Amino acid sequence: MRGLIDRLTDAPIPEDSGRSISIGEVRKLISRDLENLLNTRSEGARMIPDAFEECRKSSLTYGILDFSSYSLLNPHDRDRIRRSLEQAIALHEARLSRVRVALEPPRPTERALRFRVDALMELGPDREKVQFDAVLQLSTQVYQVN
Repeated sequence: MRGLIDRLTDAPIPEDSGRSISIGEVRKLISRDLENLLNTRSEGARMIPDAFEECRKSSLTYGILDFSSYSLLNPHDRDRIRRSLEQAIALHEARLSRVRVALEPPRPTERALRFRVDALMELGPDREKVQFDAVLQLSTQVYQVN
């Protein structure tokens, strides 16, 4: 299954070449797409009325909220960030199911948000547990996914 950006741009990916694609390559593609998702800000969901439920689940809401005004030390803000990340990934990355995000405790001198994404990777009739480590550098507001 191709990621949203690949489907929208009709970009060729290894599975299009006729050869089989390895699980490692699928993980790399998902990691790349997660990084794109996390580095895209979306305020669309806030502007769509609750009555338009299907629109709230569409590509109009691709991305995540801007967390720059949240405190990484505040437990309430940290939980809001975690839930928002889980929802965005579950909604916009169809190759993953049972998405869970776990935030690492803040490090005293580090200005970054570290977290882990645990999920099941959909491989046709099969599934495989996967884990992605991610970090948000507060100074640049850029996410990196490994």
